[in-house]
Amino acid sequence: MKATGTTLNTPVWMTDLVNEISSWPGISICEHRFGGIEFRLGQRELGHVHDFGIVDIPFTVTIRDALVRSGLARRHRWLPNSGWSTISAMDDTDRAIKLLRLSFLRVELRSASSAIATSAALELQTIDLSKEVVDLVCV
Repeated sequence: MKATGTTLNTPVWMTDLVNEISSWPGISICEHRFGGIEFRLGQRELGHVHDFGIVDIPFTVTIRDALVRSGLARRHRWLPNSGWSTISAMDDTDRAIKLLRLSFLRVELRSASSAIATSAALELQTIDLSKEVVDLVCV
């Protein structure tokens, strides 16, 4: 599914983000309950993007804290004590895609299929992330 609802007024960063994430295997896209677009892999939400440019991504608190320490994300504005992380896709679409991919791989690592989990673990090693973040995702 390509950028659902894309219009002449849709910003390029939003179209690029949605097109990239929707190209991943097993991804479904739906409207997010607080506005914007939600990305799901099976029953798991990988994250969502609001129309105003903020991407929110769920991680464990430990992983979120490591991402914040490395400067890759911020704490969620409304749920700062949760594992939710926030990034501006308007300012850095590539980083938003990288963190959504991290969320995707994290779900795949817990897959019942050892081939999928192995593939996810190998890809995780190729993403430019701190060793601390990679180690926490692999746990």
